[in-house]
Amino acid sequence: MTAVVEPTTAHGDDLEQRRAKIRRRQLLMAVEQWAPAYRDVAGGWLRYVAEITGATEEERAWLEQQVAAHGLPEAVRTDWFELRLAQGREANAGATAAFLAGDFGRARDLIDEARACGAVLETEWEHLHEFITARTQG
Repeated sequence: MTAVVEPTTAHGDDLEQRRAKIRRRQLLMAVEQWAPAYRDVAGGWLRYVAEITGATEEERAWLEQQVAAHGLPEAVRTDWFELRLAQGREANAGATAAFLAGDFGRARDLIDEARACGAVLETEWEHLHEFITARTQG
């Protein structure tokens, strides 16, 4: 989904909550990508994943909690970047379809997934949410 729209301050959605959810998704994807190799080679994973992602102490604690609850992936995928980018592009295309079908909530969620996967830049993500908001308000 692509759009060019001037930024507005009035939003139906709280972009900060969405931004936090995207960040958590990105942290979990970093665990998928990096943790198995660091666990196998260096004996630990948290320090390395935290450094790679610039995780705060709060985020590090959250990651530890998530891994304690769900475990670490077993294997490292060599095609990780290509896989995530393809997922992001698919989510972006799905957002367009959802928007055209009038499913604006789904369009927003898919734009968030595209952002988490790196297929949409931060400023584009903000503009897309503003674009959807403008269309739903009037």
